[in-house]
Amino acid sequence: MTKVKVLTIGAIIDGHPIGSKIELEERTAKRLAAQSYVQIIDEPAPVKKESAPKKPAAKAKSKSKKKDG
Repeated sequence: MTKVKVLTIGAIIDGHPIGSKIELEERTAKRLAAQSYVQIIDEPAPVKKESAPKKPAAKAKSKSKKKDG
């Protein structure tokens, strides 16, 4: 989970008084915002996953067959 910045507006959260700007987990911040205890100040930017550059497929090494005889 990502951290978001919130402003405490209706309760003391983790020992921080009302009016404090703190960072909380995104899930916790949304739950407390729904209960009007905090106001979310800074939403996290969506994380874009960059795919690793693809390597060309390696060719299978051919095994030479030895004949007994």
